[in-house]
Amino acid sequence: MPKVSSVYEQTQKKRILEGAAGVFASEGYRQTTIDRISSVLNLSKGAIYIYFKSKEELFVSTLRSIYEKRYIMLSSAYEKTDPLPLKFGKILDRLGNLVGLDDYVYIRLSVEGFLESDRIPELQLIKTDYYNRFYGLLYDLFNRGQAEGQINPGLDISSIIAVLMAALDGLMLHSLVRGRGIDPKRIRTIVFETFSGVLKTGVRP
Repeated sequence: MPKVSSVYEQTQKKRILEGAAGVFASEGYRQTTIDRISSVLNLSKGAIYIYFKSKEELFVSTLRSIYEKRYIMLSSAYEKTDPLPLKFGKILDRLGNLVGLDDYVYIRLSVEGFLESDRIPELQLIKTDYYNRFYGLLYDLFNRGQAEGQINPGLDISSIIAVLMAALDGLMLHSLVRGRGIDPKRIRTIVFETFSGVLKTGVRP
């Protein structure tokens, strides 16, 4: 049997993850079968099992992959030299654009991950890790802003960030309901209006 290059293996694995993400998102974890994924990808089941031992392992890997992509997109949204209000604005713009362009797969998979987390504990670890990383990203920004006098020094940063993240999750979930989607610019406006007290000076929508 000819030896397969590591580049080919990575490419094939990425293709499987991306294809599986679309199927899991549209059909749900429990309804999805490896047969269905292999049909969509035009691959044999055996080709998928080379990289993933089971549907569960494939689903867990898919969730981990999309969360990692999301974190990279958000953490690279701004320049280090940008002032805090601009960094915050760019993160909101990136979040809004993701929802506006087509973030259905990410949001649907996140919901599926929540629903299956009691049965698949590893999903809880993945979600918790992503939450902590995004929380840490915002905390670092706000903490520096507070130290530099750009944020009200009397505010509890931890509480503000927790509420902010919950609000963003809620706005994204709305986009799953037909007719209830929120325009990306509106998301930015809503968040700035709600949390305007956090910044002493800020970039308005």
